[in-house]
Amino acid sequence: MVEVLYISWDKAIEMCYRLALDIASSGYKPDAIVAVLRGGVVPALIVSDVLGVDTFYAVRAKHWGIAEEVYKAPLVEQLPQGRLEGKKVLVVDEVADTGKTLNCVIEELRKLGALEVRSAVLHLKPSSIRIPDYYVEKLSRWTWIFYPWSLVETLYALAHRELGEKASKEELLKKVEELVDRLGVKGFRREIIEMGIRFYKKS
Repeated sequence: MVEVLYISWDKAIEMCYRLALDIASSGYKPDAIVAVLRGGVVPALIVSDVLGVDTFYAVRAKHWGIAEEVYKAPLVEQLPQGRLEGKKVLVVDEVADTGKTLNCVIEELRKLGALEVRSAVLHLKPSSIRIPDYYVEKLSRWTWIFYPWSLVETLYALAHRELGEKASKEELLKKVEELVDRLGVKGFRREIIEMGIRFYKKS
């Protein structure tokens, strides 16, 4: 069974504020913030609010291709072409897991002419090949981090991981309810998860 670290909304927001304060205390004042979709959007919004940075972009790092082909490096899409030349940029994501996403995003932003690019995350895993410039918590071992803004996605993925491909929607929902109790998930609404499973499980 995979080890899961559940982060409540209250803790997540507090971590976002701590991240923003660390960046501010360092003296770094970015001209623009770039969020990594989708997980980095909420932390990036909170950081941009605290730092007063209203130039905000979001990029997508794609890891999978046709028939679940794994790319050697994430493909970065939705880049803000012609908008970052000579700018100081802060890239924000929720976690540095392998570090490959951050590396690729930073490389692409430098190609766009960014003057300086720094990175910030909430969690740093020991598996990351990149140490972000700013992070709130460094984990001592690899853990699946459950952020509150990916409630349906994470609960479905964990249930699917335990039950396998052939599990019915009813079996998945029952497993989700067990996970909610086991992990102490707050704000759980059965009808939301039930509706979400319909989208995630196609058959």
